Amino acid sequence: MVCEHYGELELREVEKPELADDGVLVRVVATSINRADWYMLIGAPLVARAMTGLRKPKSELIGGDFAGVAEAVGKDVEGIEPGDEVFGARTGAFADYVCARMGVARKPANISFEEAAAVGVAATTALQGLRDKGALQPGQRVLINGASGGVGTYAVQVAKALGAGHVTAVCSTRNVEQARALGADDVIDYTREDFTRRPERYELIFDNAGSHSWRECCRVLTPRGTLVAVGAQMKNRMFSPLGHIAGVLLASRFSRRKGVFFVAKINRPDLELLAEWMEAGKVRSVVEHRYEFGELEDALRRMGEGHAQAKLVVTL
Repeated sequence: MVCEHYGELELREVEKPELADDGVLVRVVATSINRADWYMLIGAPLVARAMTGLRKPKSELIGGDFAGVAEAVGKDVEGIEPGDEVFGARTGAFADYVCARMGVARKPANISFEEAAAVGVAATTALQGLRDKGALQPGQRVLINGASGGVGTYAVQVAKALGAGHVTAVCSTRNVEQARALGADDVIDYTREDFTRRPERYELIFDNAGSHSWRECCRVLTPRGTLVAVGAQMKNRMFSPLGHIAGVLLASRFSRRKGVFFVAKINRPDLELLAEWMEAGKVRSVVEHRYEFGELEDALRRMGEGHAQAKLVVTL
């Protein structure tokens, strides 16, 4: 699938990717949908088109997550052989083949291709946000705002795997039981209660929803606490979600508390750590719905609606 014009997907025959010396040519078995894929399809937010292309995308390639079988391996790659089952993330994964370089690792034998395809971007975002940007320490109290969907479901589990002492999940009514099943110590239904009005304080807030201002979140952050801004709601096509994130970062500069934003960088060591946790049962993929490749546009539209409970997986 390619995106030559914003808002349009096209099924096209293209050349198989060339194998790089440090790359792995993967025959894709399954892929999954991330919010970034939806943004890339529709060209949002509009201010980002300065980088992605003003009138049409600079690159036709779309899709990031994949799981499949290594068909060929570059001469500089170690630890992966042709025929190995692998997973990871690489732009252009909505295709029969993708050539991955840094973002590929061996798939645990005890998880399916569909489960592995869900991991790449979402689980890495949760891991790097909590561990690297949030500097989560064992025993700390962590709040996950937006504990459903792809990133949110992984964030609850990754926080526990990193040793958080208490994890509070914030989600809608229909996702409360799911959050509990993933290991959350406390779950707040945001349709009934505002977490920023609670007396509890947290060393770290992983904000995957962007539903509250910096000032409101500070009410429940410890004096030296950190807020990691990961995502926000699409309220307008011009700036959202970047407008909310920029506001948080600007306001945090005048506070003892820390506000950070980042974009995950896919790399093999982090994928291998996630694979280790999945093999041990510490982290699992929550797949809401499986689509066939011909239904990819439906899957992207579902993501665009903003109500996905967990990961949306597409099989080839």
